[in-house]
Amino acid sequence: MARFRPCGGIALLILYASVPATVADDREPVVIDAVPYRISAPGSYRLASDLTYADARGVAISVEADDVTLDFQGHALTGTAGADSGAVGVRAVGRKRVSITNGRISGFYFGIDIRSDDRGGGTSSGHRVSRIVLDGNWYFGVRLVGSDSKIVGCTITTTGGSARPRHTIPHGIRFVGERNLLTNCCVRDLILTKHPDGRGEIVGVHFDAARGSRMEHNTLVEVANDRDDQFPDDDDRERRFGVWVNGGPQKNTFLTVKDNTISGFTVPLAFTPGTDGLVAGNTFAAASDSPIRGRPAAQVSENTVVGQPVSVGCPAIK
Repeated sequence: MARFRPCGGIALLILYASVPATVADDREPVVIDAVPYRISAPGSYRLASDLTYADARGVAISVEADDVTLDFQGHALTGTAGADSGAVGVRAVGRKRVSITNGRISGFYFGIDIRSDDRGGGTSSGHRVSRIVLDGNWYFGVRLVGSDSKIVGCTITTTGGSARPRHTIPHGIRFVGERNLLTNCCVRDLILTKHPDGRGEIVGVHFDAARGSRMEHNTLVEVANDRDDQFPDDDDRERRFGVWVNGGPQKNTFLTVKDNTISGFTVPLAFTPGTDGLVAGNTFAAASDSPIRGRPAAQVSENTVVGQPVSVGCPAIK
């Protein structure tokens, strides 16, 4: 399967085995030409070429500063450790205003992992992930925990298949926090695996603690094929979730789901207790049951439900 600075000098070189970081200059982006790499100063960074990360642990590019722009310039970052990998492509923890754009990330346990020091995202905010293809990552395409952030124009495909124990629910995207936006993205073909304990599910997009967040103009397509481990028919229907909406610690999520196409997931949209939202102008295709599961959304209007899969796909992966 294709899977798809001034830094302190000698002391830092001893403390970190990764490629030393460089001062970010406002006038000239810092070039990243090898990984692992630590970004420890604000500024603009860019990839010089396609890069490969072979370790099964650790992080290829670690963002350890606020106000960072990471431009792949059309290049790819590829993990090669295989299904046992626990490595992360790009990670930022407790940072603000991190932008990742214009490239491809493949073969990692998490393609992009932006996290907060708390579940609600209070120490993480203002991020933007745009024009990134995440292809063939083993567990999550993107996890973004933080508020006031955006995922725009990304393609997430062929996510799942991790051999690590207890990791039974691959996600295309997990978005945690308030006032976030997911728009013009495509999530396609997650890999459903039946684990030895009988568990296994897939989730296209998971919103958590998402008060004031929006999901607009996205395409989610799931096609069952021989890459998936097949469950019995009466069991399989409860394992393919297009969008899962969770309430977070305060159970106060209100999510706007508008003008999306969700095809091939047996449960296109699931609201859990304590969550609500506006659901309008969406197309739900090839679902085995009611397209909206759980507590009815506060406002439901002008959605289209069709019995057969719709003929849509993600933009071509280059």
